[in-house]
Amino acid sequence: MTRPELVGTTYPGLMFDVAPRNVYWETTLSCDLACEHCRANAIDHRDPAELTTEEGKALMREVHGMGSLLVLTGGDPLKRPDIFELIEYGRSLPIHVAVTPAVTPRLERATVARFAELGVNAMGLSLDGPNALVHDGFRNVPGTFDRSMQALAWARELGVDVQINTTITARTLPHVKAMYELLRTQASPPVKRWSLFLLVPTGRGIQLGVPTPAQIEELFAWVYSIADDAPFRVGTTEAPHYRRYWIERKLAEGAPLASIRGRAKAMAFGIRDGNGVVFVSHLGDVYPAGFLPYPLLGNVRERSLAEIYRDHPALRELRDPASYHARCGRCEYKWACGGSRARAYAMTGDSLGEDPLCGYDPPAREVAVAPVEA
Repeated sequence: MTRPELVGTTYPGLMFDVAPRNVYWETTLSCDLACEHCRANAIDHRDPAELTTEEGKALMREVHGMGSLLVLTGGDPLKRPDIFELIEYGRSLPIHVAVTPAVTPRLERATVARFAELGVNAMGLSLDGPNALVHDGFRNVPGTFDRSMQALAWARELGVDVQINTTITARTLPHVKAMYELLRTQASPPVKRWSLFLLVPTGRGIQLGVPTPAQIEELFAWVYSIADDAPFRVGTTEAPHYRRYWIERKLAEGAPLASIRGRAKAMAFGIRDGNGVVFVSHLGDVYPAGFLPYPLLGNVRERSLAEIYRDHPALRELRDPASYHARCGRCEYKWACGGSRARAYAMTGDSLGEDPLCGYDPPAREVAVAPVEA
């Protein structure tokens, strides 16, 4: 049944028409791992056409001007010899800088110490299983699990905040609860956030199995049950329909709509691919998100990132849930959720279509109500 009080509801302060909250810069395509889910189809050498140090600094100045947060991704950012120079420059502006190094022998204690010295706001580490058998099998490099746990120990010692990223596939889903116990008992602090990344089948990940919508609903129920007592924040990535699940649970418990709207910022209501998120490739090409490589919006060597983000018609369309089709188009939660635009594109070929891994079946008739400010 439609919740009429939710239809057309937007959330003040969470509209991202002018600037994204997060800019993801793929600093390099080079990486020494061979992860099964790799979005980037990473290679073992650097591309000579990568953005240069000075071009990277120019991008950082744009990020500063937009008031956005910058996440340095790859490939492996540590494969760039200028990565510390870039981080130091970004922090001097200042901008919020997070970095997601690959867990290889390049990631040493001295590396984490340098992150601490430069004031890196967060270090992202991927951990896809609670033991070496699961994690190393997923990463295809023996010893990666042990190195990840060592990196966590260094982060704890040196005071660097960590976000753990766990990819949810049909293969890793059975190990999620054991992962939580590992992080809860052995790795916190410094873990500040555990992000459950629901697979978008693109890049190498196209070969991996995705969970069913019913399995995802079960996962959401478990996340909801632990979130309030967890010693770190438990969140989801490319799974905005957890917001729909959370709202449903809160309404069922009798929570007033005002309190739900009050949680909007903390739960990133409305943020999704192309709305609050934008991706810059190692070549400077701009896309709605790293997992949504369509369409090519422009290149920062030719046009400012701010202009691309604000003006491109494809991004304006992605930011407007009224343009969505099928179940996402009919859904009364679309202003808070909106579905994974990347997964819609990867699995249906339509970036404005429904998210195939959402288990919610909204009313058969689309509700034609204009959005109103809460």
